[in-house]
Amino acid sequence: MNRNIFIALGAVVLIAAGWFVYEIIDTDAPDAVSTDAALEQLQTEAAEADGVDSATVEAEADPVSLTADSIESTWVVDDEFGEFGFDNASGSFAGFRVEKEFFSGQNATAVGRTGGVTGQVVIGSGELSAAEITVDMTQMVSDDSAREGAINDAIKVDEHATGSFLVAEAVALDTDALAAGETVTVDVTGALTIAGATNQVTIPIEATIVEDGLGLIVGSADLVWADYGVETPQSSVADVADEGILEFQLIVQIG
Repeated sequence: MNRNIFIALGAVVLIAAGWFVYEIIDTDAPDAVSTDAALEQLQTEAAEADGVDSATVEAEADPVSLTADSIESTWVVDDEFGEFGFDNASGSFAGFRVEKEFFSGQNATAVGRTGGVTGQVVIGSGELSAAEITVDMTQMVSDDSAREGAINDAIKVDEHATGSFLVAEAVALDTDALAAGETVTVDVTGALTIAGATNQVTIPIEATIVEDGLGLIVGSADLVWADYGVETPQSSVADVADEGILEFQLIVQIG
């Protein structure tokens, strides 16, 4: 094999490496969940449905005017309201974020999300008194479809098709502020089950009443994969962090 062939092979390797960096390392992950982004997406879809721009919808929207008593009810996660799109979701979803460090020194965020979320949240006597959320792990998708098989293997989807969060203790909730249209933040403690393993966790959540009978709940919390018996996928080109972030966006309606 002569010198020119070695040079040609080297060029092919460099081109392939460049493709890898562009396609894998530079993959754009969706933004982390946030109340502002969720409300903006809801307004955008409402505008599209009405054939106007989102600024008009926001300007013409009536301020929330409810009473604390009207909020105290059972709120059901609506898995049909809005749409689940990986980058822009106006519906309910849950998922995770995890950092990947490539041996080249570059970092990327891997994200998995599923729109298969059901459950309910109970508000009564000025408290979030109960909640049970179930997540269909078999519907988990990623920003890179090539990862999905590894994700399913890691979270043991074949053995444990669902994950769940069950609130363990009631927490005070400012229903007057919610009724006034404010976003209320509380820490909720409960049992989180992933891949068949359960741990008690505390998750900060933000709750907002969008309109009469329609609410929004977003939250996120750090988690350690080993606590759930999850072995993070590794490769010859990158290390996956041992910790990740659980995140969710729930559209709820009075049941």
